[in-house]
Amino acid sequence: MKGIDELDHYELLEIRRQATSGEIDRAYRVAQQTYADGSLALYSVFEKTDAAEIRLRFDEAYRVLSDAELREEYDRSLPETQPSQAASEASPASFGAPVDAATHADEHCEDFAGSRAISALDDAVEEYDALEDDGSGEFDGVRLRRNRLFRGYELDDISGVTKVNPNHLRNIEEENFAALPADVYVRGFVTAYAKTIGLDPKIVVPSYMARVQGSRAANQRGRFLARR
Repeated sequence: MKGIDELDHYELLEIRRQATSGEIDRAYRVAQQTYADGSLALYSVFEKTDAAEIRLRFDEAYRVLSDAELREEYDRSLPETQPSQAASEASPASFGAPVDAATHADEHCEDFAGSRAISALDDAVEEYDALEDDGSGEFDGVRLRRNRLFRGYELDDISGVTKVNPNHLRNIEEENFAALPADVYVRGFVTAYAKTIGLDPKIVVPSYMARVQGSRAANQRGRFLARR
């Protein structure tokens, strides 16, 4: 997983290379809100000087991508899009082209698998929903969701306070680590999530990030062995 210094402008703003000017504007505004001075996403994660550097990187990304000529020049400097990324970005669904039956079948399978995962998560939450968490010990996605529901918060409530995209918050709860951005972002998001619902980030964040990093390390080893 790339560190924040290794992300290109598109990855930094979490947009695709074919993003429209409107999408670039929206992504930049979200980034400004998320990493503004005093934002919960920065709480106990970055020093002020580090946060300022991050904001400068967002400013530079926006300056380049919002200017057609600079963007074209920047795009030429980037390595070619990986096949998997290209296939995802150029899929028929992305451009409004007709989608065949096989595509519908694949989407149905993905939706079904996602529904089963969410159902299993809800079952695990309900199993403990009558218990009040003492806030100590290890934290995983199920435990975070259980605490959120016990305290009466919706994901949109947390998103409204922290300015973190609710999709990121949902992926944190479901431990969909592959869909989460670089670790430095995830650390800030989990910190903001925990603080908003009344948990101690000093306990929650190290525990949860150990799970994130363990999963990513295992995936990297798997890819390395697959190439041998």
